[in-house]
Amino acid sequence: MSNTNYFQGASNCPIQNLHLTNPGCSRGLDEAFKHLHKSIAEDSAHNSADRHNAPKCHQDTRKAVQGEIHGWIKDGDDDAEPVKILHLTGPAGTGKTAIAGSIADTCDEKGLLAGSFFFASFAASETRRSKRYLVATLTYHLIFPLNDNHPLRCAILLAVQKDPSIFKRRLKDQFKFLLVKPFSNTRHQFDTSTLPKVFIIDGLDEAEGAHSRQPGRDAHEVRLEKEADQTEILDALLYATNSSTFPFRIIVASRPERVIETFFRDHANHVTRKVFLDDKYDPDSDISLFLKAKFVEIRRRYRLPASWPSEPDIQGLVDNASGQFIYAATVIRFLQSGKLPNPKALLGRLLDPGTAKPSELGALAPLDLLYTRILESSPDPLLAVQWFWVINYVSEWGEGALFVKQLLEDDDGQAEYLLENLASLVSIPPIEDQSQSGYHFYHKSFLDFLSDRSRCGEGIDCAFVAGERLLVERCVKIVLNKSPTATTSESQKRTFLKEFVLFPWLDFMFRSPLSEELGRCDVGWWVHFMVTEVGEDSWDPSTGHSPTSWFLEIHQACPFGAPRDCLPYCKHWRSGTLRAFREWGWNVPNVVALFRAALRPANDLSESDYYSFARYFRARDVPRSSDIPATHSTRYSADEEYEITLDLLSAMFSCLPADWRDRLERSMIRCSFPWCGWTDIIEEIKGGLGIEVPDVPIVRHQDEDDECPNYYSSDSDSDNASEISNT
Repeated sequence: MSNTNYFQGASNCPIQNLHLTNPGCSRGLDEAFKHLHKSIAEDSAHNSADRHNAPKCHQDTRKAVQGEIHGWIKDGDDDAEPVKILHLTGPAGTGKTAIAGSIADTCDEKGLLAGSFFFASFAASETRRSKRYLVATLTYHLIFPLNDNHPLRCAILLAVQKDPSIFKRRLKDQFKFLLVKPFSNTRHQFDTSTLPKVFIIDGLDEAEGAHSRQPGRDAHEVRLEKEADQTEILDALLYATNSSTFPFRIIVASRPERVIETFFRDHANHVTRKVFLDDKYDPDSDISLFLKAKFVEIRRRYRLPASWPSEPDIQGLVDNASGQFIYAATVIRFLQSGKLPNPKALLGRLLDPGTAKPSELGALAPLDLLYTRILESSPDPLLAVQWFWVINYVSEWGEGALFVKQLLEDDDGQAEYLLENLASLVSIPPIEDQSQSGYHFYHKSFLDFLSDRSRCGEGIDCAFVAGERLLVERCVKIVLNKSPTATTSESQKRTFLKEFVLFPWLDFMFRSPLSEELGRCDVGWWVHFMVTEVGEDSWDPSTGHSPTSWFLEIHQACPFGAPRDCLPYCKHWRSGTLRAFREWGWNVPNVVALFRAALRPANDLSESDYYSFARYFRARDVPRSSDIPATHSTRYSADEEYEITLDLLSAMFSCLPADWRDRLERSMIRCSFPWCGWTDIIEEIKGGLGIEVPDVPIVRHQDEDDECPNYYSSDSDSDNASEISNT
């Protein structure tokens, strides 16, 4: 190749239409890509393992609606009034998620799918319920298949590199800096027709607020927070599609919830195409096709005659479905998963001619009747419904089916006895997988049914609500017996108890009279178990996963500002905890620290409060081994020393100024929590009562090491006696 320099001596040479491609633009962006990946919800993708059994359209069904949507994706620009958003909506059970999933699969195969996010409120993982993972996930899906040096990929990762906190920003800004601006800035550097065309977002109505499942939250506040998050998602989508250079279409599938319908009507009507799943798309014919195809499989499996079921039977099921594919899918699951392989008999029960006509009962009545009859196939339907309440609660914590069984079973095999005939409603993992995989409900509409007395009836409604009491009963029994009720091996028992102590078992105690039973438990044994079997590294004071958080939570139902009036089980638990830690050679909070804790209602403490209070408990530098015997706090209802401490706390409260609450709140604004500040008043009280123990407030800094000043109470009883004698 010639080395001739054609520009030697040249200057001021204009060059037009120059495009420079940097083959090394991806260098240094690996960390940005990793950061992006950490911020996504992997299980929300249309083809994630979490959705392996998600509903999909049968190959011969929903052709009309799928054809309309595919036509809009490919040729929507040719419409008289082109729009970039398609809202797929319709009543519960009409197949929205199945259609969205099938559309996503087809688009993925054809290279048309830019990204997908399938919200699911029943999923164990928070990531499928929260808005915070949406934009990152869609962005990741878009750039993952692109070449490392693709201009759009590089521009997006540069934005992440420039601002690693982008995923903490509001959704509109995430769309702006991760999708809208990068495409606008790079669209002349590559053939934009090679990009995929559509993002698919399913189950928008199932997106929830970040803390919506915290125990004790007001239901109205939870609903408002949920609606606000859904509105923010829609606002961000509208912002993106309003950009003239934004090339992608967006499909949003949801139930016709008020806040969503209002947004599309009032703010996005001009850019939205609405597809409502009603009779226009002839769901009855599709349901009939689906049922006939599935009955062929059932006949083949059980070697049934070709005449079964009859055409009138199939039509009866179609009529009962009232356009709801979930009804048809649930019928088939019920026939295929019954304890006895007798689908003919089971179908006969579903088609009992004594059933009232759907037109007389409302659109959801056939589905409700189906759920009711399936529940009745359990040998104890009402107890099964109580189990469902617990399963729904426990699933939020990601516990496996084995944990639920050990938590709830009175006898070996009770779970199979109760739930075997209900496998069409709840997925039951195989025995060998139950320690890792949990129960999960096939469809949210079943939980809607259980939660609505007008649909499920008084008996089922009362049973579902009683699930909370069942959970409390089982937790109390386990705490008293230090073991699950059903027989289990020693190793399984130890594994279960390790999971149990890290489960929020105290959350519902304070609303139940059964909480009094905690006054009979062996507190010292549980502290011993937490120290020796679980270990401090697994303790999380902010979530109830430690003895120190139990110490605070057990006080929630006690009268505020009246230490002498603490409930008996609170006295028993707190005195037992302090005694157990002392016997273990730990430092524990002195009377001033307990006074600081009592200045705030136990149910008004923040996460930082829990962490701060935990620092009053510290192990001394002494040998600790599992050979040290567990203490036995059941010998006392509340030990004498703790009773004296309560007397002293009451005396300290009586010395507070009349306006102490206002003054404390003002101090709290400055110091954030009650473990620091306000020392002047506390010193006055100490001086007036002759209290000589130190008050060294906790001041938490993010980078502070774990060494704390010596503000703990002494190990010996004589020190405490001296403290009391000086009052």
